[in-house]
Amino acid sequence: MVFLRKGFLKSANRPNELYCRIDPAPIAAIFFAFVAMFLGDLANPHARRTALVDRASASHTRYLPKALREDAILIAVTRDGSVYFRNMRLSPAELPNKIHDSVLNGAEKRIYLQVDARVKYGNVSAVLPYIQLSGVENVSFLTETP
Repeated sequence: MVFLRKGFLKSANRPNELYCRIDPAPIAAIFFAFVAMFLGDLANPHARRTALVDRASASHTRYLPKALREDAILIAVTRDGSVYFRNMRLSPAELPNKIHDSVLNGAEKRIYLQVDARVKYGNVSAVLPYIQLSGVENVSFLTETP
């Protein structure tokens, strides 16, 4: 007989208790993860490296992992025509000196250009001659996949 086994009898003699409590450990772990995630974004002021730009979409794009490096030369042209070098707003005439200094400090000889989708072509064409004056010939436009 199956119910006469030793293990069955031990469990049959055990009192039935209801566990009517909430274990706070998983809730605390989830809360701690959310707090760490939000405070990590607030504690790192350099998380956003350039100005907010709504990139244009292109059907044939490539992933450029070197654009995510800290020493990458990122130039952003925003919707209102402002030019940002990494996270600093400056005039286009200051670009050749900044690019030359960053190349001397070990940055890759490639410029990653983030252009807003709604910017006028004249604002972008005003920046390109100053990039050419810096001596760097490799310019990559960063776009989004549709």
